[in-house]
Amino acid sequence: MDLLTFEEFKKTEDYKKFVEENPEIGYLKVNVYTAYKAVPIPNTEVLITKTINNNNIIFFQGNTNSSGSIENIILPAPKNSSLITKDAPPAYTLYDLTAVHKNYGIAKKNNIGIIGEIKVIQNIKMNPEINFKGVDTLGN
Repeated sequence: MDLLTFEEFKKTEDYKKFVEENPEIGYLKVNVYTAYKAVPIPNTEVLITKTINNNNIIFFQGNTNSSGSIENIILPAPKNSSLITKDAPPAYTLYDLTAVHKNYGIAKKNNIGIIGEIKVIQNIKMNPEINFKGVDTLGN
C-alpha cells in the first residue's frame, strides 16, 4: 500500500471519481484530552487518512493547539440532503484519524463519517504512557 499526500492523490485517476462522489466539503473538529476531558493535550499530531484502491491518502496533518483542539479541518464529502428521514440517512464519507503524542502514544479512530456542510466533532481520549523500567513493581 502506498502513502500519498493529498496533492499526489489529485494527480491520479482515482481522484476524479472521488471528487464526483464527494463534491462538497464537511468539517471536522478534533479534541484530544486525558483525565475525563479535564486536561487537554496540546501539540498532539493528528492525521486524517482514507484508503482508496490500495493507496493511503493523507487528507490532513496538523497539531492540536493549547486547548488540545484542531478546528475546521476541511474534508471532501458527498452532497448533504436536507431531507433526512429514517429510511434515508445522510450520505457520508468515512475517514480514519490517528493521534500521536510523545508522552501519550498513539490513538486511532476509524470510520469517522463526514457529511457535506456539517461540522463533526471527534473527541480522542489518550492516556499517559507510563515507563516502569527500573521500578520495582512490588514497591521495594
